[in-house]
Amino acid sequence: MTRSGPCEAERLLRIQTLAEDTFADKEKAHRWLRHPLAELLGEAPLTIAQTEAGAKAVEAILGKIAWGATA
Repeated sequence: MTRSGPCEAERLLRIQTLAEDTFADKEKAHRWLRHPLAELLGEAPLTIAQTEAGAKAVEAILGKIAWGATA
């Protein structure tokens, strides 16, 4: 399977959907997904989410945001 195979596409869709649900605003979610984060060592969430481990890290940050913690 190549890097852009179905697993990656499904993973990125999962992250995008979770971000949209978290922010309740598609545009804000899209900006956040492309903005480098200190918590991700200066990488953008979409870049990190290309791997399953990275997606889990992004999901954890979104979980913190959903519960009112800053990320």
